[in-house]
Amino acid sequence: MSMTPKSIVTIYDKERRDYQIEVNEYESLLLLEVYRSLHGLRDMVGHIKCNFESPNEILLADIHFEDNIARPPLGHIYAFFHQKPKSYRKLGLGNATLKFLIKYIKEKGIKKLHGSITQDDLNANPNLIKWYQDNGFIVEPLTAQEIENSVASICLYPQNQGKS
Repeated sequence: MSMTPKSIVTIYDKERRDYQIEVNEYESLLLLEVYRSLHGLRDMVGHIKCNFESPNEILLADIHFEDNIARPPLGHIYAFFHQKPKSYRKLGLGNATLKFLIKYIKEKGIKKLHGSITQDDLNANPNLIKWYQDNGFIVEPLTAQEIENSVASICLYPQNQGKS
C-alpha cells in the first residue's frame, strides 16, 4: 500500500484552541486525523475517512469526533494534570476539518465528494442534513448503491465551491 508523505495543518476550534490535522493519503484511502496536544501529551480527538472510488470521485465514509476522552492518572506527576472527560463535539472542529477536506480535494482536482446519511446518524445529530447543506453539499435521491439504512445521499462538487 503506497502512501503520500504525511502533512500536518493547524486548525482552531470556536475558542481559538489549536489542533493539528494529519493528512495521510493511501492508494484508496484519505485519512484526516485531528489531534490536540496538551502538557506534552497528544490525543486523537477526531477523524474524517474517505475512500477513493476513482481518480475524480471520493466517498465520505466517516466523520467522528470524540465525546468522552479522559486520561487516567499515570503516577504522581501526571495526577496533577488529570482532567474530567472532555467532549470534542460542538466546538467547530467538524466544520474546520470538513472545510480543510474540501479545499484539499479541490486542489487535487477531485470532482465529486459524496456520502450517505443513515438513520443512526440522524438520531445522533438531527441537524446533520442541514449541517452538510450549510457546508455546500446538496441532497440527492438515494441510489441502489447507497448503504443499507440510508435516509439521504449527500454530494458536493468541490470545483463549484467558492463560485457565486
